[in-house]
Amino acid sequence: MRRIRTRSAGKIPRPPGEEPLPTNTWWIGGRDFVVQDGRHVIATADHLIVFAFAVLLPAYARYNYPRFKRALETGEPGIRSRQYRRTILRQWSLTILAMTIWFRSGRSLDQLGLGVPAGAAFFIALVLAAGLAQFWRTQIRAALEHDKARARLIEQLRAVAPILPTSPTELRFFTALSLTAGTCEEILFRGYLIWYLEIHVGIAAAVTLSSIMFGMGHIYQGQKQAFKIVFLGLLLALFYVGSGSLWIPIALHAALDAAQGRLAHRLRDEYL
Repeated sequence: MRRIRTRSAGKIPRPPGEEPLPTNTWWIGGRDFVVQDGRHVIATADHLIVFAFAVLLPAYARYNYPRFKRALETGEPGIRSRQYRRTILRQWSLTILAMTIWFRSGRSLDQLGLGVPAGAAFFIALVLAAGLAQFWRTQIRAALEHDKARARLIEQLRAVAPILPTSPTELRFFTALSLTAGTCEEILFRGYLIWYLEIHVGIAAAVTLSSIMFGMGHIYQGQKQAFKIVFLGLLLALFYVGSGSLWIPIALHAALDAAQGRLAHRLRDEYL
């Protein structure tokens, strides 16, 4: 994936004897990278879609979550499965809209981190991600075999119990939601948002800010949980930037969410 350096940017000077370049053509310092037809020009549509998924969607989640919990407490039939389906629909709708804006601006899949993976950096990141996944799996297995660690795990599940599946039907929908979140949230918060922020503040600040915004998108789960998600977002962002590909963060994110759902379903009698 070709990244942009934005420490210096300005209009490309008109070459002698040639026609002036389009007004939306820019030079991005560091790589003599010519940008035309909106490929790296932030348009109104970019501002609007980022506002929609980074501000409006978390605000709606914060508003809707107490209503969802009240419906659970009253025993409304099928409420979790409906909540999962609605979340899937919202995330895919925003992602499809974002990608439509992306492609209509003349940008490529590679620029979004969704190109064909290649290079040593990708394969090194892939090995590290596989090792991390195995480490998480080993830690969970060890926790289940020790009373104190199991008790801490149960408390962590209890903190987010309303959103966890308790029946086979709910587990199926939760798995679909995990695949959706892994794909859509990575495209939006890692791919699109880091690109959007990097143009303004550089890559380091973009990674940090996008991770904070990702955590704030989960603030409805409580401050402690949101704080943990900031660090998860930072880890996923580092995999993205280090490998140049979103495919590794997508796989890790989806696998982690799906594993949490299966674990919650297995231990439901202990934390409910």
